[in-house]
Amino acid sequence: MQVVDSTLHIGKLVLPATPRAARNALVAEIRSMSVATRVWFGLLTVGLGILGVCALLALPPGWEVMGTNPSFEWGLLIVGYVFFAIMTSGLCLASSLGTVFGVERFLPFEKRHAILALLSLTTAFLIIALELHYPIRMIFGAVLVIAPSSPMWWMGVFYGGYLVVLLVEVWTLFTDHPQIHKYACTTASIIGICAPATLGAVFGVLAAKPYWTGFFTPVLMIASAFVGGVGLLGVVFWGVNRYRLANHESSQIALGSVRILLAGGLIVVSLLLARQIADGLTSSVPGFRPSTEALVAGPLAIPFWGVRVLLGILIPLVILAIPRLRTANMTGLAAGLALLGIFVDRTLFVLAGEIVPRTTQAGTVGYPYAEYSPSLVEIGILIGAASFMAMIYSLCERYLDMGEGDQHVFWPWPWIKKHDHDEHEGHEPALAPADGADSIATAVAEAAQ
Repeated sequence: MQVVDSTLHIGKLVLPATPRAARNALVAEIRSMSVATRVWFGLLTVGLGILGVCALLALPPGWEVMGTNPSFEWGLLIVGYVFFAIMTSGLCLASSLGTVFGVERFLPFEKRHAILALLSLTTAFLIIALELHYPIRMIFGAVLVIAPSSPMWWMGVFYGGYLVVLLVEVWTLFTDHPQIHKYACTTASIIGICAPATLGAVFGVLAAKPYWTGFFTPVLMIASAFVGGVGLLGVVFWGVNRYRLANHESSQIALGSVRILLAGGLIVVSLLLARQIADGLTSSVPGFRPSTEALVAGPLAIPFWGVRVLLGILIPLVILAIPRLRTANMTGLAAGLALLGIFVDRTLFVLAGEIVPRTTQAGTVGYPYAEYSPSLVEIGILIGAASFMAMIYSLCERYLDMGEGDQHVFWPWPWIKKHDHDEHEGHEPALAPADGADSIATAVAEAAQ
């Protein structure tokens, strides 16, 4: 590390070493951006400003700035936490087909999925920190008060460990540690199932909320996580293809993989959703049927049928099923609609569980349904959190090497063989899919078309 001409040299990285040099570098960088890029970063900066203001309003104790009430104790911030947290798992599950199982067509997910997953989980922690007011208590509680019978304790353990694993995975992507990267990817894939399952169990064990209770709640959470992660990858790789970002040559392969995974995920989610609705409408458990009726024919019916079912499931499936619509733009549209559907699905899931309270208290419950409207602070926090994730990821796309490397190390699955030329490299020989595996992936893609 040395200072030369007002610049700080750390290896290959060159940074301004004085305030004046930093200001001049920032001005020069802004001038080098296109008008569209300036507008994009400007909008995200406004979103971060909204987040800062709303955070200052939300943190002080006693300030009633949330829309929650005794009937609706979990509101929009819980929805945001769940959405970003499970999307982390979906990203890792989708990418594990390439990073863990060595299927070649999924390898373009490798670098971008890890950065997106890390940012998504960080955003989820940011939201829940503002919801809890005193998030430090959760950290000490998970460490000092061990409660293995509590799903919420396990949720804290898995997501805390998840953050560490993702940090290691991102670090190994930009350094030469292939073996560590292999173990990090595998661990992330395992936690990618355990974490949303325990998050679903937090809802599933609440007997006072019949709409949430049951074994299928964690299962639906995992399926929703997968669709959310694949949907985000579809939107990102549409942008990579549209704006010719790093490694854009492989974006068509990535978008083809997104089409396969998204179609399968949407079918599974739609089946689980139909099972939940049918079970609710025929249930004799007090509160379960009224909650389901509120979803399909009550105050939640318009967003359920209009956004969740039509925009979030049916239209994406139609786009994915028609061969002439399998273009980059239409795939990006289907992925974006599916991602919107998952957010609305998690919103309706939280609201339906609370809209029919089991008990009543004077002044807190309206007949026949409880009422909840998110406050401007809650909406602002969610907008700001999304802006935070988009801002950091946009900076990564602009300033980091997002191109995929040639070296990939997987577990020695039967369908993977060594590259002969890797024997001459200085690294540990990387493994690549065998011809049989590649032909299988090609056959799957052709069958999907």
